[in-house]
Amino acid sequence: MSRSFFRELYKKEVGVNPHKLLELFAAKVTQDMNETLTKPFSATEISEALFQIGPLKAPPDGFPARFYQRNWAVLKDDVTRGVLDFFERGVLLEGTNDTVIVLIPKGKNPQTLKDYRPISLCNVIYKVVSKCLVNRLGPMLDKIISETQSAFIPGRLITD
Repeated sequence: MSRSFFRELYKKEVGVNPHKLLELFAAKVTQDMNETLTKPFSATEISEALFQIGPLKAPPDGFPARFYQRNWAVLKDDVTRGVLDFFERGVLLEGTNDTVIVLIPKGKNPQTLKDYRPISLCNVIYKVVSKCLVNRLGPMLDKIISETQSAFIPGRLITD
């Protein structure tokens, strides 16, 4: 029952071809930006990404970021190799993309599935890969996202 509820809620709707939409806009990524975005990742970037992750976030495999952070001297080479492998070959280590979806109540007295929201508990290595990408792309977002948009740009929201 819950599976069919959320499958229906998040089903893909037929829409406009995104490639056609992209043809309507001028390129925002400069050659310099492209070179920065596409250069190989370094061991330092991977280490920095790991230590930026909250140490006690719950992953599906039981190994929170704190485990990796406290044992970095031992794990550094293997983790770095695994992350670099992904960026170089597009292959994740087995289990890296394993995600557990849990339901979190939206209020104090949930009665139906509508009263819950799903969250994904992702593996730390997967989070490191994501954080590396965020760290690379983040400094450019204010240049490639229109000034009239506020999402993902610090200081643009009225609540900032």
